[in-house]
Parts: sequence; C-alpha cells; structure tokens
Amino acid sequence: MNTSDFTSNFWNIYTAAILIASFVGLVWLLVSQNKTKRTGDKVETMGHEWDGIEEFNNPLPRWWFYLFVITVVFGLAYLLLYPGFASFKGILGWTSHNQYDTEMVKAQEKFQPIYDKFAKQPIEVIANDPEAKVIGQNLYNTYCIQCHGSDAKGAKGFPNLTDKDWLWGGKPSEIEYTIRHGQIGVMQPYGGLDPFPDETVKDVASYVLSLNENEAFRSRSNPQSAAKGKVIYDQICFTCHQADGKGLQGLAPNLTDNVWLWGPTDKDIENTIKHGHTNQMPAWENFLVTKKADGSEDTAKLRILTAYIWGLSDHTGEAPEILPYQDENGNAVTDTPADDAASVTIGDDGVVKFYFATGSTDIAANANDSLAAIVAGAGEGKKVVISGFHDATGDAAQNAELAKNRAMAVQAALVALGVNEGSIELKKPESTEGDGSNAEARRVEVALQ
Repeated sequence: MNTSDFTSNFWNIYTAAILIASFVGLVWLLVSQNKTKRTGDKVETMGHEWDGIEEFNNPLPRWWFYLFVITVVFGLAYLLLYPGFASFKGILGWTSHNQYDTEMVKAQEKFQPIYDKFAKQPIEVIANDPEAKVIGQNLYNTYCIQCHGSDAKGAKGFPNLTDKDWLWGGKPSEIEYTIRHGQIGVMQPYGGLDPFPDETVKDVASYVLSLNENEAFRSRSNPQSAAKGKVIYDQICFTCHQADGKGLQGLAPNLTDNVWLWGPTDKDIENTIKHGHTNQMPAWENFLVTKKADGSEDTAKLRILTAYIWGLSDHTGEAPEILPYQDENGNAVTDTPADDAASVTIGDDGVVKFYFATGSTDIAANANDSLAAIVAGAGEGKKVVISGFHDATGDAAQNAELAKNRAMAVQAALVALGVNEGSIELKKPESTEGDGSNAEARRVEVALQ
C-alpha cells in the first residue's frame, strides 16, 4: 500500500476546470456585450419603459469595460506568479511558511539583541528592569491574558497571579517550570462514592470552612455538621490536604486561606467536593523557547515572562537600591560592603561573596558578572560549592533557615543560567564568628573546586 491509495488528483482537476471556465465565461461576457445591439437601423432596447423613457441595450462605458479587462489580466498574472491554479506553485515559489520564516528572521535581527541582554540575568534582576517589564507585559498580553485577565487576577477556575498563593510554587524557577511545561491539577469527584454519600458532602464542606483562618468563613460552619464532616475528612481528604488543611505544594491547595479557585460560597465548595475539577495549564515551551543554530536553547522570552509574572506577586514594582561596589573602571572591589545592603564581591582567592539585606533573600542587582564567572567555571567541569552564613544572635533555627534560603536563591540563579544542578553542592549553613551583627552574618559564599 502506498500514498497513492489515499490521495487523488480529482480535486486539482476539479478546481482547475472551474477556474478556467470562470475566466472563459467572463471574457465571453465582456466581448459579447461590448457592442450596440441593433435591429435594422433601430437600436434595441432592454424591453421596458417608464413614463415614455426606454433603456437602450448599449455596451458598458469604455472606462468600466477596461476595468473588467484589467481585473482579468491581474487574475491571470497572479495565478502565474503565485499558487492558486490547482497544484501549480507559481513562478515565484511563494509559500506562507517562507514568508513567515522571512518575517521571523527580520524580527529576530531587530529584537534578539534586546532579549540577549536579559538572557543571563537573574529573574529577580529582570523583574525590576523597566524595559523588561514592558516586554514581559506584551508577552503576557499575548499568551496569558485570555485566562488570567488583563489585571492578572484571574477568574473562577483561573488562578490569580497577583497574590501569594502558588499551588505549584512561587519561586522564579518554579514559575518558569510551570510556564514552560504546564501543569495539570485534578480534584477527584467524591459525590456518591462510598464512604462519601451525597448527604455527607455538606458536612465535609462545613468542616472545611471550620479550618479557615478567616472568621467570616468559620462563622458559616455548623459545629454539628462539621464534626460529622471531620470523620470523613480524616479518612479521605487529609492525604492531599493534610490534617491541618494547608495542603501540599503541587498536590492540593491550602483550604485555610481566603483563596478559592472555584468559588468561596457554600454551594461552590460543595460542588467541588461532589463533582471535582480538572484544570490544565498549557505548556508554552514551543512558543517561548527556540533552538539556536548551535543546538542550545534561547530562553530569553521565557525568563522575561517569568520575571514579569513573579514581579506581579513578589515585587512592589520599584527598583531596589543598587550599591555596585565597583571602581571607576567597573571592576568589583573586595572591601566589605556597607551594612544592610545587597551586594556581591570577589575575593583575591576567587571566592564570590553574596551579601543580603536584613531578612531578605534577594540577590544584589549587580551580581551578573560574578554569576557569569561562576557559570564559566562550572562549564569547565568544576564543582560549585555554596555556603550560607547566618547571624550568631537570636533564634538559631530561624537564622539557619534564612541562610539556607539565601543559598538556594543563589543556586536557583545559577541553574537558571545553565549550571547543571548536579554540579552544585549546598553546604549546611554555618554561624558567623563574632557577634554576627554586620553584613558578614548575611552572606553566601560560592567557591569553585
């Protein structure tokens, strides 16, 4: 069996015959009507008259006639130059694909330098760049606005991107993954299932309301009904939503906050429990990630859109204070930076130190060169060792957690720039020597080994 068993030339012949007949018919009509109709010496009329006025059967005015002739000539020339006559591809060989590719090449030449500027910057830096915000909003309006709305606050069934509620994670790397690969969320329908008969749906909904942190929701819960609902919740729902109702990232939403994707009314909650929901965030990789000639990926658009969306939730929109700590030639200096300012320095031993503002995990906006140096070293096969340091005073557990998050922020920035996560080693946070009250207590060190 070959392709000829599934294809036929009939339609090519059919359309060609109609096209030829149309042109022949039009030419015949023009020629046949291009003369005065006479009977003897008397000009024929159209056979009707009004108030003694008759219409002669004369040819079209010359200018009108030649407009038709030009139309015929234009049509023939078009079919000769461009595809349109059966399977003939035209002398020029034009195709919509070729035109699209040509336009994309021109657009690439015009806009790629702009995208390249942001390609290797950390998401946190891109999110505060005014030019990147404009580009990010344009990308958002192209790919995201249909579901999440012009204000990014979503709608029923479509998440709000401006709050702090991220089912699949709100870190830049997590948002980037969701945009690139998409996500599918499924809430199984339980109505009518044993041990979940329909009459218990209201009880479970009442218990869910009782878990909420907001008094307005808790007040809608009936204590007796909630008590019965808790029994079912502890058997079925706690697996995903946990016993405290706060859920698990990537698996089940938090039931204790004020965010209700499918509606906050009693009826909405009962409907979700009874009928379930399936949500799909489509993958945009094919639209935002392109392959370069050398086989590498161009992720600039993806990163700019990620930064824009992340900024809607986690940023105020104001650019952070930038303290570059550079000499007049733009080279990084090794002096200890001013206290309580995000910055980065490179020591004589090659160790890169990232300093953080009090209580913050934001990497300094001027960290690009230092990050690039680390990326280059990792590309040579060196191991990247990241060490976080924390204050020696106050709550030790909280300090260690903050140091860990700062180290992970540096790790995420390096991974985003192409460093293999497997080549990065995160060391256990260490306490800073001394009183730990200055910038040295809020640093992350990165060494290449």
